[in-house]
Order: sequence, then C-alpha cells, then structure tokens
Amino acid sequence: MSAVRLARARDEWESAALQNANTKCNGLLPLWGPQVPESAFASCLARHNTYLQESTNHRDIGHSSTIHDLKLLLLRFAQEKSFHEDTGGGGPQSNMHMVPYLIHVALYVINTTRVSKREETSLISYLESTNTEKWVESAYEAEGPLYWATMSVLLHSGQQWQTHRVSHLRRLLVVAQARQVSPSGPVKTISDKEVKEYSVYKPYLVFFGLVDGIYNYFFKNVSGSDEQWPNNLADYIRHNDEALMKSSEKLLTCYTEELLLCTSFSEFCDVAGLLDVITDPETYISDLMNGIS
Repeated sequence: MSAVRLARARDEWESAALQNANTKCNGLLPLWGPQVPESAFASCLARHNTYLQESTNHRDIGHSSTIHDLKLLLLRFAQEKSFHEDTGGGGPQSNMHMVPYLIHVALYVINTTRVSKREETSLISYLESTNTEKWVESAYEAEGPLYWATMSVLLHSGQQWQTHRVSHLRRLLVVAQARQVSPSGPVKTISDKEVKEYSVYKPYLVFFGLVDGIYNYFFKNVSGSDEQWPNNLADYIRHNDEALMKSSEKLLTCYTEELLLCTSFSEFCDVAGLLDVITDPETYISDLMNGIS
C-alpha cells in the first residue's frame, strides 16, 4: 500500500522494488493471527488474489496455484537454486519460514470450499495406481508426483504420510529416471532402466525429504483424527507462530546438514529413516525400474 501511495509517476513494480530492497515483489501474503476476525483475513486474502491476478493475468479462485507455488518453492530448495534468480531478493531462511503460511492459505480455500474429500479421493487414486505406463507419463505432468507429494501435506495426517510415503518415493524416483532418460518430453515407457549416478535422483530425494521434514518438524504436534487433519492443521498454523518459526530453523538445518550432504541412496535412506521399509537400498532403484513396463 505504501508503494502504491508513493508511486506517483513511477511504475508500481518499480516503486515496490524501492520499498522492498529491490526485491521484485509487492504481494502481501496475509497471515491469520489468533486475534484477527475471519472477515478481515478473507478481505486481505481477496485483495492479495486480486493483486496476483492483475500482476500475472492468471486467475485462480481455488487452491491449485498455491499448491504449485509451494511445490516449486520446495523444488527450488531441492535443486539448490538461488532464491535471487527471479526476484532479486530472498534467501533460504525467509523462504523456509514462509512454507507453513503458503500451506495455510491453500488450506483455508480447501476448507471453506469443502473440497478436501474430493481431493483426497484423487490423491488416493494416484497412490494406488498400478499402471506403470501412467507413472512414466505423469513424470512430465504439472500435477504429477511432485504436486501430489506436496498436496499430501494438506490432506493426509502424519500417520497417513507414514503409510503412503514409500509410494510417493517410488513415483519420485520414476520421475528422476524418466526425465533423465527422455528430457525432451513425455514417453510411455523408460527406454533405459540402468541405475544412474546419485546426482540424477538427488533433487527428487531431497524434495521427498523436505516433505517428510514438514511433517516431522513443522507439524509433529498436530493432533486429531485423520478426517479432521485439514481443519486441525489450519488451526494449528494460525495459533503457533513462534513454534513454527523454531521448527523452520530445524528443518533448514536438516536440509543443509543432512539431506544435501547425502552421497548415495543408501545414505539417504538412513537419514530419512527409511531403512525399516527399504531393507536393501543397493538394489531398490534397479528393482523399481525393472518393474516398469
């Protein structure tokens, strides 16, 4: 608002950059504090969405774009890309702090529009699919394995994540293999099933580790039944700002000092606590790829 008032003859984005240390962003993500009435939050969220629409010419009254934003943010961490590349500002710490609040905005829309059951049905259908040809095709889709792993945080409790997380991992490993073998676009099968260097799989494993870490650090104290997860999670984020800030630091430390330092799939399985379900990491990726028809 300050940027708009001071704009005068300047372009609004130019003025916003001056206000925000040359970071090319002027959209204020609203945070719903415990003392703030819902009407005030809803009004700020509507203003935020209007601003995004005016800035990008893209209108999304649902939750999908926010899920994509979160997915791409986690992928930027996983690929170790600079946070300055697009905006000219920002860094790992501030972006990690933002994760639960992006989740909250998407949850608010999901909960108020009552679409959680519909989305969970789609998520379960994705997880239970045995059509490996579709697995390969989905490796190139915007709403593919990366999207559904991100979506799971909003729909599935920590216990449900533990049940399904190996299924998410398998699909992400297929994404890594498919995109390495056929980088130019969608294919129906993986022509080369030979296990690649760890660096090929690393970004997708780190992505998985970040989602796992969101459960283990940010939301380990969220209680209630599986069915109540979307509502309970939104309520927890709204009332636990200080705890989330501390958890953000812990997840960032896990990311930099554990996930990024892994040099093999076996080491990653150890760090991610997967050795109880993946008993032979040395042959796991090979067996998975040979099972793709």
